Amino acid sequence: LAAMSPRQPVPRDPLEVAAMVRDAGLEVGVVRLGHAESPYRQMQLAAQTGARIVVQSASPVFFTGPTPGRATRAEFDAWLPQLAILSEAARSEGLQLAYHNHDWDHVPLEGLTPLDLIAQRFSPGEVGFEIDLAWARLAGVDPLAIVRELGPRVLSLHFKDVNPARGPDQHSQLVAPGEGDMGFADLVPAIDCITGAIGYVEVDDPEDGLQAARVGARTVRQARGLI
Repeated sequence: LAAMSPRQPVPRDPLEVAAMVRDAGLEVGVVRLGHAESPYRQMQLAAQTGARIVVQSASPVFFTGPTPGRATRAEFDAWLPQLAILSEAARSEGLQLAYHNHDWDHVPLEGLTPLDLIAQRFSPGEVGFEIDLAWARLAGVDPLAIVRELGPRVLSLHFKDVNPARGPDQHSQLVAPGEGDMGFADLVPAIDCITGAIGYVEVDDPEDGLQAARVGARTVRQARGLI
C-alpha cells in the first residue's frame, strides 16, 4: 500500500495493481501496510483494492535499534499501542489486521516472544497472524507447531522453503516450496487440517519470480492432491 521503508521507492499505484490482479483472473486477498502513511488512509485504500486482510510486516523496533532484528522487551511493549491503532483502523473499514513473523519474532524478550506478547495483548478479533513458515524454520521453530498453537488466529500463510546448502546467509537459503528440506508434501496437508487460512507462495529475492511461483504452486497443489 506504500513504501515498506524510507529506503524504498514509492510503489506502483495499489489500485492499478489490484486491477491487474483481477484482470488475470485472481483475487486480492492480503495487502501489506507501508511506512509513514496514515493508517486510516491505508485501510481505506486496502478496502478499495478488494482486500480482506491487511498485514503489518514487522514491528519497526527491530529496524530502529543499533542491531537489525534486535529489540528490548520495553521497546516492543512501547510499540504495541501502535498496533492497537492499526487494528482499530482496519476494523473501521471492515478489514482484518494480521502481524507477519520473521525469525526475530520467535526470540524471547524477557520470557515471551513477540508473537506471544501480541497474542496475549490482543483478542483474535483485533489482531491475527500471517505465518511465514520458512522464517519460523530459520528461527529454529517447528512451523507446524506455531500454526497449531495459534489455530484460527492464523489468517494468512507464506509458503516458502529453506535450503541450507545455499550458504550461511538466511536470505539466500529461502527458496520456492519443494526446493528445500521442509517437506511440503506432508506439511501442507497437516496445516490444512488446522486452518483454512489463505496461503501465498513467496520467495525473497528469487532469480526468476515467475519460475519460483510456478514451482511453489505446483508443489502446494501436489501436496493437496490437486494434480
